[in-house]
Amino acid sequence: MIFNANYLRGAVKIRLSGSMPERFINLCIVEHILLWGITKTDEDLIAWIRLDDFFRIRPLVLCSHIKVKVLTYRGLPFVIKRIKQRKMLLLGAILFFALLYTLSSYIWFVEITGLKNIPDQGIRTIAEQYGLRPGAIKNNINSKAVEREIALHVPEVAWVGINFTGTRAVVEIVEKTMPKQEDKAPAHLVASKDGVITEIIVLAGQAAVKNGDTVKKGDLLVNGFAFEPAPVALEGQPPISNVPKELRARGIIKARIWYEGYAETELSQTTVTRTGNQQIAVIMKLGSSEVSFNELPEQPYPEFETEIIYKQLPLWRNREVVVESTITIYREINTEHKEKSFEDARNEAHAKAIQAVQSSIPETAQIVSRNYEVLKTPAEDIVRVKVNVETIEDIGQTINIYH
Repeated sequence: MIFNANYLRGAVKIRLSGSMPERFINLCIVEHILLWGITKTDEDLIAWIRLDDFFRIRPLVLCSHIKVKVLTYRGLPFVIKRIKQRKMLLLGAILFFALLYTLSSYIWFVEITGLKNIPDQGIRTIAEQYGLRPGAIKNNINSKAVEREIALHVPEVAWVGINFTGTRAVVEIVEKTMPKQEDKAPAHLVASKDGVITEIIVLAGQAAVKNGDTVKKGDLLVNGFAFEPAPVALEGQPPISNVPKELRARGIIKARIWYEGYAETELSQTTVTRTGNQQIAVIMKLGSSEVSFNELPEQPYPEFETEIIYKQLPLWRNREVVVESTITIYREINTEHKEKSFEDARNEAHAKAIQAVQSSIPETAQIVSRNYEVLKTPAEDIVRVKVNVETIEDIGQTINIYH
C-alpha cells in the first residue's frame, strides 16, 4: 500500500551531501516528512522522499547545511507530465487502441477443419449465406444457426461446431462414416495365389475347379456366367438354347499355400562403435602456400576413422588467389569381436527367417505347419536357415468381367 501511494503521489530519489546529513534526517522526522530506502555511499546518504514533501525540505536543507541532488524520480505525476509533453503520442496511442478494438470485433479469416471427402467450397458457401464470412461483425453472427444450416444442407456431416479465436472463425466438421457402395458388376473369382484347393463353397456363379486341383495365380475359380434351364419349346417349334446369365461370382475358395523364408547369421560378429572422442586438423591453402592448424600425429588414436571436408571460397571472391581449406576429423572407434555358438546363430537365423516370411502371410490365414532346415554351405562361419510355412486361406479374388 505504501508503494502504491508513493507511486500515485510521486517519489524522488535524492543524494544528501555535507557534514551533518543525520541532522537533516532528524529535522525531517520532526516535520513528519517520510524518508525511506536510506543507504550510505561513501560520506553521502541516499534516500527516497515523496514529491510533495520534496518541496517542503528547503528550510531544512538550509538549517542542516547540506546539499541535495536529485538522482531519479518515479510515479504517476511524472508519467502524466511526459504524456502532456507528447500529446500527439497520446493521441496516436488512443487511436491505435480504438482501431485495434474495432478491427478485433470483425471476422477476417474463416477456417474449415476436419474435411476429408466433403468439398470445402460447399461448406464455405452455406456459411457465407448465413452471415459467416470475412468482414462480418462477430456479434452479428448467429453461430448456432450457421451450425444448424450446415448440418441440414450437407447430409454427410455428422457434427459441426463454430469457435471464434480473435479475428478467426474455425468451423469444425465431423463427417459421417458412409457405407461403401456394393459393386454389382458381373465378375469372376480368380486365384490370388498358387495353391491346392481344399474347400469350395459357391454362393453365386459356377465352380470352375474342384477339391484337390492345383491352381496358379490368375486361374479361374468361379465363373461369372451361369446357365439357366431353357424353357420347354412348344410343339412344332425348335428347341430353345440355354442363354448364359451374367452375375457377380461369390464364394469361399480355400487352398493350401506354401511360403518360404531364408536368413543367415555369422558365427563371428564384429561391431564398431564411436567413443565420442575426436580431434580436428585444418590445412589452409592460400595460392601455392599452405598453413597447418592443430597438426596431429599419423595415429591420433589406436583405432579411428577419418572424415575429410574440402571447402573453397567462391571464385568471385578470390579471382586471383585460390583460398581453400581441408578439414580432417579423426574420430576414435572401438572394435569388438564376438563369437556365437552354433545354436545361438541358428536360433537367430531362424527368428529372422520367420519374421521375413510372416510379413507375407495374411492375418486371416490358418497356419497348418512350420518347419525349418539348416542349409549346408562351404562357409564354416555362416549359419543359413530356410523356413517353410504351410497355410490354408481364402484365395478368391474378384475380377470384373468388363473392365
